[in-house]
Amino acid sequence: MSNVLLGKKGVLVFLLFLMVLFSFACSREASNPDVIDATPTPLDEELKDENELDEDELEEDDELEERDYALENFEFPTEGTRPYAVMIDNAGSEVLPQGGLHLAQVIYEIIVEGGETRLMPVFWNQEPSMIGPVRSSRHYFLDYSMEHDAIYVHIGWSPMAKSDIPRFGITNINGVAGVFWDITDDPYNWQDSYTSKEKIEDYVERANPRTTTDKEQVFNYSDEAVVLKNGERAEEINLKYSWVMSSSYSYDADKEIYFRFRKDEPHMERVSDKQLTAKNIIIQLVNNYTIKGDNKGRQEVNTVGSGKGYYITNGKYIEITWSKSSRTDKTKYFDEDENEILLNPGQTWVQIFPMNGSVEIE
Repeated sequence: MSNVLLGKKGVLVFLLFLMVLFSFACSREASNPDVIDATPTPLDEELKDENELDEDELEEDDELEERDYALENFEFPTEGTRPYAVMIDNAGSEVLPQGGLHLAQVIYEIIVEGGETRLMPVFWNQEPSMIGPVRSSRHYFLDYSMEHDAIYVHIGWSPMAKSDIPRFGITNINGVAGVFWDITDDPYNWQDSYTSKEKIEDYVERANPRTTTDKEQVFNYSDEAVVLKNGERAEEINLKYSWVMSSSYSYDADKEIYFRFRKDEPHMERVSDKQLTAKNIIIQLVNNYTIKGDNKGRQEVNTVGSGKGYYITNGKYIEITWSKSSRTDKTKYFDEDENEILLNPGQTWVQIFPMNGSVEIE
């Protein structure tokens, strides 16, 4: 009799265990709806089983120190080479500090649902050992990735991004095992996934997508220091995207560089443990609105057409205009004489900014 009872108890314990696992899976999917749609693309399927995490290699990556990416070490975007554009989370406090941003030549910040923003750094020949936390795609980020003909790196996607990636034939790496790793042991934390330039390149080398491009560079750089004609003072820049998200910059005249702040706190980088900086800041004013019928409040951002904005560098700003003829074409930024702007050598932050946001330049 006791043996029968023990057997029944064992079955009950096993069923209870299955219920707990099912409950955990459902709660994770409900709180992170984009990752459930992370169906591998053809590029993802290749070599999926071969990409196993090397724990020793990850520990070595954590111990690496990035070189100080000062202005004198700036590396220009490489003509004819496809860069990597990576989706980076920027919501909440668990994402901080983010990794790898200081080594990107260009970083885009755009609003997403809930008034938060996400970031998209673009890397050419730099070698960051940590890039993250990597998150899911939003379709309008693709418009800026396609400008650079970039290989697009993300984990998951919104419904519109899921449709647009194959529609436009975008080379993408979507949550492939071995390319990403979690930096915490918390199974409820979907804001802890990282990658590295080495792991991305290793995957690309074996999957063998196209790595060269005939596309024209989006930005032009000056060989000499850019002095903005008729520029006005720009020493403090405050950008309020929404009631929950703000970005700001403070100019250091001695170093001729802007120090970046996120929600009024210094915006730090994980590996270098230094505050992020910018040499050039482009503020592109756009219309955005909530997609009708989207129960998550996802946004539409009008990237195509024309509009106004600001270009800021070396403590000065000018008003500019922008135009983009299609989602795949590059955005052109013009000064008052209708010449395309020239950037100073150094990192550029492109703030794709809502028309109903608040811009203060002092």
